Amino acid sequence: MQTQRASMRRTGTATYVTGQETAQRILDEARRLFMEDGHGKLTMRRIAKAAGMSPGNLSYYYPTRADLLADLLQYVIDGYIRQLQTLRDEASDDADEQFRAVLGFVFNDLATRETTLFFPELWVLANRDDWIAQQMEKMYAQYRAILVDVIGLINPTLDETRRSDLALMISASIEGHTVFVGHGRPHRARAGQLRNLLIEHFLRLVKDTGGPRSADGTKDR
Repeated sequence: MQTQRASMRRTGTATYVTGQETAQRILDEARRLFMEDGHGKLTMRRIAKAAGMSPGNLSYYYPTRADLLADLLQYVIDGYIRQLQTLRDEASDDADEQFRAVLGFVFNDLATRETTLFFPELWVLANRDDWIAQQMEKMYAQYRAILVDVIGLINPTLDETRRSDLALMISASIEGHTVFVGHGRPHRARAGQLRNLLIEHFLRLVKDTGGPRSADGTKDR
């Protein structure tokens, strides 16, 4: 929210706080509309109405829909990053438990109605809009960075490329479960068993994976 924040800072602390609260309300309403009605109906006019302001007032905070969407994705991922960092802190120095905590939280979150609706809608939009696809990748990269760090603690022999590849594969696998065990999905009742299988499988994979491989796929010695 660089445009809005810079403007708020020039007008004093009280106004800045009020501005931040208003910006959060805008993002909350935009997220709700995005989930409930889809990206096609996420217009600036509808967002302004939902947030209880005029389109002109909304443009003061977000001059364009692109500005708003960029902040919306960052707003969404910030909440996850804070929670994942808290889980890691609670797991102390036990890397295995950090891994289990992070993956367990992400998998369990698939069951929420909000996640089941929001992310698939985002994927559809990213398929049609290169800019959204880039913003989505930036968002997911922040989450994967946590996985990369934990994977490095579990298996220090892995280089950055191998850790990144594992993090990407794990992330993709978890996200793919949304259509099967997400809110209201057909295999929701089996989610707990699938979560435990997935976590322990990937933990073993991280521990058993060797160092970098050569171009032909053979393991470097």
